[in-house]
Amino acid sequence: MDFQPYIRASWEIVMECESRSKVNLDEELEAYLVYMVARNFRNAEFPPDVICLEFNKARTREDFRQIGDSCLIVDAWDVRRARLTSRDYYEKLGQAAYAYAAMATRPMDELFQRIAREFSCLSKVLAGVKPQLDSARAQVLS
Repeated sequence: MDFQPYIRASWEIVMECESRSKVNLDEELEAYLVYMVARNFRNAEFPPDVICLEFNKARTREDFRQIGDSCLIVDAWDVRRARLTSRDYYEKLGQAAYAYAAMATRPMDELFQRIAREFSCLSKVLAGVKPQLDSARAQVLS
């Protein structure tokens, strides 16, 4: 499968949303967001319904990364929020998931530590992605 169209479309969307949000991410964090959006470009079932249950089953860096990504999407897009949770629930859960992803590797993964610290900045940029992603999907997938 050729991921290049997804990466290109995701890069354009993230750059535009970064500019509109007036949040300046460095290249490493931009690249993470671009690849996260590209990885989930065709995934209509993202994020999972009950993220906290996924946390209990997580064992690997990839498991925790997926949970962090799910929390980032829910926090930014305000989708599938669990009732009876605090406003910062997904931010805190996502930060914890990325921190666990960082610790699941030796040496500790600096990128995931940074994502945990910069979660709210990434969420602000990602907030503008959803409407553009829907129209980009139609173009790329047609």
